[in-house]
Order: sequence, then structure tokens, then C-alpha cells
Amino acid sequence: NFYLIAIASHLNNYKISWLLNEEMNFKFQQSEELIVQDQKNGNTSKFGVFEYEENPESVYTIYANRSGNEVLLKSNKNIDYILKYHGNLSTLQIKQLIEKLKTLKNILTVFEIDKSGLKPKELELFIWKIIVQYFTLGLYYK
Repeated sequence: NFYLIAIASHLNNYKISWLLNEEMNFKFQQSEELIVQDQKNGNTSKFGVFEYEENPESVYTIYANRSGNEVLLKSNKNIDYILKYHGNLSTLQIKQLIEKLKTLKNILTVFEIDKSGLKPKELELFIWKIIVQYFTLGLYYK
């Protein structure tokens, strides 16, 4: 189970991860960039990624939603970051996380992204990353 949370902020990639580390006691670290190739024009874009593995079954990932003139989630062009949580937090705990994020300085807005409103290609990006994490962490044996 995973949740996608939209974050609007004028902070740079590393500053948003630093803010969450400082204010919410996360331990985000820079990860490999997400590389996406536009099938229409062949252009390749690299989106910043920061990850925090609280434990093998609870992983937070921040994706930059912008790379130059390209947008990762075209259905959510006005957001700057996508915080993906994959783990066992309840819906109530996710709502509490969103409310806490809203109180942070330099965060303009935060809301949960309705996954049913995403285009299949957009949703694939996040599902694929979860599959890779399972194989990397060995969780597929469970």
C-alpha cells in the first residue's frame, strides 16, 4: 500500500529534504535520479529523488516534480514535490502527516494525491519503484 502526497514549496530539492529531516526527524538521503524519456520527442529528463527507509517495510521517497521545463506528474503541474509513502501507516496517520507538513515554514500547500486520478503512465512510475524496492530489500520472499 502506498500514498502520494503533493507538496508545493519554493525550496530546492536538497533544502526540502533537509527541512523534513530537521523538523520531522526523518533521515532523507539523496538517491539515484529518476530518469524519464518522453516517448513523443525522445527527450530525457532527470528528476531529483531523496529516500528515507524508516525500516524495510516503511519507506518515504521525495520526487521532484520538475526537471527544467518537464513535469513528472502532468496532471499535477502546480506541485513541486511528490512524497511517496510505502508502508503500514493508516489513513489517519497519513492525514496527521499531511497536517504536520502544512505547519512547516516554506511549505505552501500539501494534499494527498488521488491515485485514481493519475494517468496509467504516471501511476506506473510509482508502482515500478515499489517493485524495485521489494526486490532490492528481499521483501518479495514474504
